[in-house]
Amino acid sequence: MFVRSIKWIIIALVIIAIPVVQFVRPVPHLTLQVNGATVQTVPGSKPKIDWPSEGQAALAVVGVGDMGHSGAQTPTPIASVTKVMTAYLVLKKHPLSIGQDGPSITVTNEDYQTYLSDKSKGESVLQVKPGEHLTERQALEGLMLPSGNNVATMLAEWCDGSESAFVQEMNSTAKSMGMTGTHYVDASGFNPGSESTAVDQVKLFSAAMQLSTFKTVVGEPQATLPVAGTVYNVDSEVGHGVIIGGKTGSTSQAGGCFVFASQKTIGANNVIIVGAVLGQTQTPELQTALDAGVTLSKNAQAALRHVQVVSADTPVATLSAPWTKSQVVRAGGSISVIGWPGMVIHESVQQNAKLASHEPAGATIGALTVTVGDQKYSVPLKTSTAMEGPSYTWRLKRL
Repeated sequence: MFVRSIKWIIIALVIIAIPVVQFVRPVPHLTLQVNGATVQTVPGSKPKIDWPSEGQAALAVVGVGDMGHSGAQTPTPIASVTKVMTAYLVLKKHPLSIGQDGPSITVTNEDYQTYLSDKSKGESVLQVKPGEHLTERQALEGLMLPSGNNVATMLAEWCDGSESAFVQEMNSTAKSMGMTGTHYVDASGFNPGSESTAVDQVKLFSAAMQLSTFKTVVGEPQATLPVAGTVYNVDSEVGHGVIIGGKTGSTSQAGGCFVFASQKTIGANNVIIVGAVLGQTQTPELQTALDAGVTLSKNAQAALRHVQVVSADTPVATLSAPWTKSQVVRAGGSISVIGWPGMVIHESVQQNAKLASHEPAGATIGALTVTVGDQKYSVPLKTSTAMEGPSYTWRLKRL
């Protein structure tokens, strides 16, 4: 009799324990599943880019992405395009804001002898005389507009004490910027050993154009300096069309070279386009490079547009749970980018680390991230209706 009672007690306990265990068992988390493709492209015909028939070139839109390149991206002499790194490094070491002239630099007798020597060798120079005072900004104008090789040497020595020390810094800066095809041997580019690629020069010029004083100086058609008087920008395209700034270079070894910037206003954004053309040999070499830069700028401007990738309330994912019907999760905002047809759009969904077993209507349960070139934007993902938690019946019956 006692044994039978124990048996029934055990059976009763088991009967009681089963629903208790079912109710206290952890409930599965809600899960998100993406709807549709996660990789797509901007619709439309891919832009027509009229790349030069020789040499090498590259084109990019700052903050948006690369538009491509042409020719073998092997290191080649870049002549006075070298001075872009010289000016960039001077301004990184001695920053100037808009309206500032910077410290005064005194032209020494050694600087004057460098001017005479460079002039006698037929190099591009800026006229100077001993005792002349140039502000940092004026020296940069003498470097970038008439492309004074002697000013490159003067600025290098002013910054680091010697041109060799400055060149070492030019190379370390290039390395830090990922310019793997670039090596400098002088500050002016007269030495054909200063080599680079179009892709590398686009990287550098894109960074340089973020410096307000650099952007202003390379956009000047002319400047007036103490001894040299009025000097003119060798970049004859600047201020007369699409080009807002650039740097030319031309030697027998380098051919015609041109790094340049133009822009296009898209909505509230002034988008900067940067390109490089190297190794042009068709006579006149420099004008050929300038013409190619203008053409590439126009190609890029024609291709750029505003692209609506995601609209608010667009269905993005499905929120699922084993105890109820799935529901659509929608974008909590819109995403627009700047791009061109054929540009790849990557979409990814991130679920919140811990979702409850139930969520109210309008709850943020994750995020949608869109990446297009160098652009990356996110919007929250929100529930359309309330997601109810599991019922007691479901808890009891689940396996």
